[in-house]
Amino acid sequence: MEIPDYQPFYIETMDGLRSEIARLGLEIPLKEDISPLARPLKVGGRVIPNRFCAQPISSGDALEWGAPSLMTRRRYRAYAKGGFGLIWLERTGALEAEKSGRLCLSALTVPQFASMLEEMRAAAAQPTVVVLQLAPAPLAALVSAARFAREAGFDGVDIQRERELLPETFAHLRSAVPDLLLTTRLCVYEGVRGGFGVSAHDFRKYDLTSPLEYVRRLMESGLQMLNVTSSSPAMIGVKRGEQAKLDYEGPDEHPLMTLERQLTLARAFRANFSTLPMVGSGLSWLRHFGSQIAAGAVGSKGMDIAGFGRAALACPDLPARLLRGDKLNADSTCMVCSACSQLEQAGRAVGCVVRDPENYGAIFRDMRRLDADRLLAGAARCHLCEAAPCSGKSPTRTAIPSFIKAFREGREQEAYELLRIRNPLPELVSQTGPAWLEEEGACIELTLTGEPVPINDLRYAIAWRARDRGMAGVRIPLEGTGKNVAVVGGGPTGIAATERLIELGHCVHIYETAMILGGVPSRVLARNRALADPSAEIEALLRPAIRSGRLTVEFGRTLGKNVFVADLLVEYDAVLVAVGLWKERSLGAVEGVIGALDLLENGLAVIPRRAAVLAGGDSAMDACALLRAQGVGEIYVVFGGPRSQMHWHMGEGWFASPGVHAMMNWQPSGYDINSGGRVSGVRMKHSEFGLEIALPVDLVVEAMGLERAENIVPNGSCDATRFYTAGAMVNGGASVGQCVAEGHMAAETIHKNLSR
Repeated sequence: MEIPDYQPFYIETMDGLRSEIARLGLEIPLKEDISPLARPLKVGGRVIPNRFCAQPISSGDALEWGAPSLMTRRRYRAYAKGGFGLIWLERTGALEAEKSGRLCLSALTVPQFASMLEEMRAAAAQPTVVVLQLAPAPLAALVSAARFAREAGFDGVDIQRERELLPETFAHLRSAVPDLLLTTRLCVYEGVRGGFGVSAHDFRKYDLTSPLEYVRRLMESGLQMLNVTSSSPAMIGVKRGEQAKLDYEGPDEHPLMTLERQLTLARAFRANFSTLPMVGSGLSWLRHFGSQIAAGAVGSKGMDIAGFGRAALACPDLPARLLRGDKLNADSTCMVCSACSQLEQAGRAVGCVVRDPENYGAIFRDMRRLDADRLLAGAARCHLCEAAPCSGKSPTRTAIPSFIKAFREGREQEAYELLRIRNPLPELVSQTGPAWLEEEGACIELTLTGEPVPINDLRYAIAWRARDRGMAGVRIPLEGTGKNVAVVGGGPTGIAATERLIELGHCVHIYETAMILGGVPSRVLARNRALADPSAEIEALLRPAIRSGRLTVEFGRTLGKNVFVADLLVEYDAVLVAVGLWKERSLGAVEGVIGALDLLENGLAVIPRRAAVLAGGDSAMDACALLRAQGVGEIYVVFGGPRSQMHWHMGEGWFASPGVHAMMNWQPSGYDINSGGRVSGVRMKHSEFGLEIALPVDLVVEAMGLERAENIVPNGSCDATRFYTAGAMVNGGASVGQCVAEGHMAAETIHKNLSR
């Protein structure tokens, strides 16, 4: 075992590579003539035009229902345009998505997969073969998904399932979809003691007796192509022999030794099954020398097709460049920085952070912002101001220097207690708060260095770690007051008020119109932003109160329909209405015109070609992002004032995206309607020049701001000591932090009046 002194790459020339292979005593084929990679290969009745394969790397950029997003389409279209003869689509759920952000093939998503394949084949210079990897699922689901794959236009399916069930699965699929190419990616050396393909005497060595017999069974059941993979054993430290190395972990052996193992395993299977096309792997570490090793392996019949995973992300046009005679340079290939593997592990959108920073740099930085070293470095920059401007701008009046000081001195429990004194939902507030308008915008580091202390990140990390330790529950006093309070609305305001009322000894009953608590963040934001589901924090906070009987919750109860304030005032000692704002400001009810919240909560059944977003409220940005992700061709962002006045969280680069049109200073006034009664255009007037136009569109999203729904509070006067309102329905739609603060204040007022 040898590990080079510096990583990840240090070989500069082909001669240097040959010398290193010889020095290590390895057998790795090397061929400068890459013509073997240009030869076509017939597999299962299909012709793969060359020997380059883009291998699957799971990404987290699918749409909510599992359809490929614009980022997904862009990635695979680049592979097709870049000349890969075989494209292996990433792990996809069979009928049900494995997790949020992952692809899912079902009756609902077949059309989107079909259109993506059409785009890929239109982009390819030669017909490319596309295989879909299906995640483990029950047999019936796999058979149905395979049929959907054939309907969408895939050439084959890669089946992932428990080893003992895979032969039977292939037999069923061979009968159900005989025209599909059947394949699998099989790890033939797991690299751990007792693992598949591992020597019983030495976990560092392989024993292919069982894997070879297993592949023979798969061939008898219908296997037509095999992608051989293997793991790298952990040979140092506590994981030695018990866990394989992850892609982003440093190697315990020289990478060329890892490569030799991969090539040797593929060659062994190729020798034993001469009629079974073999896809090899493990070439990315070689950077611009990968094609010469691949050519050597294919030319010597060590494999039939060369698989490129991370290398394909870094250089999606790798085959096209090589096959037209261009030479690759180190600065255009994979650096094996493992950033893409870290994105995959975190369930984020996956791409090459180094070679495509415009699309993936921000995603990677956002993922890393909660790492311990970054949090500590950020906390170290805090000046611990006495009259801290950040605390003055905090809606919840959190003692920010105090909790940061406790955190950086290792007193994390104390830091959390300082947070939750005034803010029972610190995770949610941290993720949704407009940092530049609130605490971070007032940080003196913003003036001194241009970068504020990461207050929101610190608060979020402290809060979720406290929840993970079971510290986030509401504190239940031993003695209750005997008073009962009704809270109508289970959003941030209502939850914050509930938490404080319970800690003051009262019993609370929440009435919520939806089937989940959390209001807009749970029902809308968590589905359309990079926002963790608030339900975990809310459930952890309220769990002790529900168990103790101090809190009950009723869902499906809507004020003015099946809940009435007059009735509640008879039953309860006090009533707080905090139903938020759910009614979009509108220019009129017309078919083809929808509110932003409706769009964000329910999505679109039909994708329009041209859509106008009438902006002005916070939901406009989320609506635009959703329309873009769903593939709307032209999006017009219409706003009655200058860009500087529009509330917008995304980077300015978004407005430079193809198909996005920023129409500032245009005031919409009404709609044109076609003969079928559907919107066909937006009438608008330029506020500066007075020009009037009608913008032709197929869909209008009204996101001009929210207002209170009618008839949600009783007519006439109410006893001011028993009836209260708070939150967005009063403040007009302030930040989540402000709503939480107002919920707390309302609870204090109710308590004061109930205590008289």
